[in-house]
Amino acid sequence: MPIIHIVFSTEFIFATGAYAIIIMLALPTFEKVRRYLDHSLLQWPWDNITMPLLRASLMVMFILLAYPVIFGLTDAPAISELLNAKETRVNYLINLLFLVTLLFPLIPLLGKWEEFILPAQAISACAMLFSWLATDLGKQDIQYWPGLYTVTLIVVLALVTHRLALAVSYYLGDAIDEKLNVKDAGELLSRALVLFMQSPAILLFSSALGRQLP
Repeated sequence: MPIIHIVFSTEFIFATGAYAIIIMLALPTFEKVRRYLDHSLLQWPWDNITMPLLRASLMVMFILLAYPVIFGLTDAPAISELLNAKETRVNYLINLLFLVTLLFPLIPLLGKWEEFILPAQAISACAMLFSWLATDLGKQDIQYWPGLYTVTLIVVLALVTHRLALAVSYYLGDAIDEKLNVKDAGELLSRALVLFMQSPAILLFSSALGRQLP
């Protein structure tokens, strides 16, 4: 399935919309909590444990809602069947993304680029979910390295689309602030737009995995 068809599929649009709506509804509350905890002993665990865990949970939700079309597949075992094969699989996904979020900034050179955090989360989750799918289907010798050309394209797209999402959101955010007499609408909008804008970079990887299945 071509990437353009994945992007405009019902499952992918629903997953992206659900992610965006939850972000837009939840972030104001999260920001209020952060301001309330400002300079308190609880601010560090909120910023470095609670928020990364919440973001990891949202990414897991997105990947599960977009399955199996995120791999370019229309025929695959139901997500409930895949997850119920072992009770701990959802926990594994959340823990993986939590660790990626915490450890990514520590990676030399790469860690300072926030443009790669969301793609790294999504790609890690896709790889783990696909490994379960391939195992359940009896598929062996899965390759998780999509090739240097694809990786280079993913990096370029992640950079360009992240900055495009920020530019669009802050431009629209100023208009929303003025129109609705609110503040920081662009910040909320950017969190919702980044996933959609960066989705082609993520789909380059996930669809490469899906092509390995018959």
